[in-house]
Amino acid sequence: MNYNLDILNRLSEIEVDKDIKGLSHAIFPGTHCPLFGVALTASYIEDVAMLVVGTSECTYYTKVFSNGRQHGKDEVYSLVLKEKDVVFGAEKKVKEALEYIKEVSNPAGIIIVTTCVPELIGEDYEGIIDEAEEGLNIPVFVVRTEHYKCNSHIPGMVRTLETLVKVMKKHDQCNGVNILGHRQEGIENTELYRLISKHDISINTIIPSKCKMKEIQSAPKAKLNIVTDMIALDLAKKMEKKFKTPYVFFDKHMNREAISLAYKKLSEILEIDLSKDLQSIEAQYDEIFERAKNVLSGKRFIYGNTPMLAFETVEFFVELGLEPELIQVRELYDVDIKWKNKILELGFDPYVTRIANIAPLRELYDSLNIQIYIGHESPMLLKSKGITQVTLDSNAQKIGYELPIGVMKSLIEKVEEE
Repeated sequence: MNYNLDILNRLSEIEVDKDIKGLSHAIFPGTHCPLFGVALTASYIEDVAMLVVGTSECTYYTKVFSNGRQHGKDEVYSLVLKEKDVVFGAEKKVKEALEYIKEVSNPAGIIIVTTCVPELIGEDYEGIIDEAEEGLNIPVFVVRTEHYKCNSHIPGMVRTLETLVKVMKKHDQCNGVNILGHRQEGIENTELYRLISKHDISINTIIPSKCKMKEIQSAPKAKLNIVTDMIALDLAKKMEKKFKTPYVFFDKHMNREAISLAYKKLSEILEIDLSKDLQSIEAQYDEIFERAKNVLSGKRFIYGNTPMLAFETVEFFVELGLEPELIQVRELYDVDIKWKNKILELGFDPYVTRIANIAPLRELYDSLNIQIYIGHESPMLLKSKGITQVTLDSNAQKIGYELPIGVMKSLIEKVEEE
């Protein structure tokens, strides 16, 4: 089959999510299910167990992935539905499973993760947990995956985090912060963490990558929520509504102005002066930015799958002198609109397509005439076509100026190496 770029819309034609088209209806390799998002998020919480309810494929996949994430500490339980359970319901089995988990591992909480089959038959899991919690004397959550309603794993992460507000309790406020949405290890090594800790601002809790149930319950005592990933925005908004806790969205920004503004907001709310600490970091950013422009200017690229938000990252690359030919995205998010418009203002109108459908795209690399592919693809295939591949995963845990500095270094190193 011959694929044609004319099937796709250009950036200027993207107004709503449905405007993003794919090169083919058959998708390969395809996106992750929200179940992956739930496992990716919940497996960080140290004293919480997961009960995955669904087919053997869903339960096995989650168990294997989470076991690796938890370094062999197995807190994932599988409840495989049989035909009888689909027809007559699995309420009794679910209650028995919850009691078994409480007896065996005595967790501080249990997350029931439902998958497509039990969701489609419409069993009332919220009703089950209302009754079960009384006997277990621990909180039980329900997170729906509903892959038939969405196209990525992101909703699973969002739902897992926002459901945690259920156990949060009002506390007297302290002069500390919560970091919400950070989903990598080593938060202590990030620029943001080091800077605010230097000014005696305590870190109340970090959800989900470094927390326990007790810390989640006391999250409202923090003076401020710092949201470092879009997946935690709904949680932050719920906490603001319920506990009046303000939040600052400090996403994986790479634009100098956006990072500076985020630090300014933090400084004002926390009543600290970060300007002296940031001087040398900003100078380093400026120096590497100019060097990157000299190396990258005029080179054409495809943007693929990275840990960053697509349009914001592409806008930064355009500032560096790179020229986007095609952008692959999961969905169009509200936070994307600003950066989408900036790319257009800078004079570029690339093609836009869905992520994780690489197979048909491979037939178009020659016609796109690109020098750089940013994201995951077959290294050997790209090399055979003379295309430089840059992956950004090693920078995913960074927050602040260190993120764009790391990304620019990766780009410079790869391009100069090739």
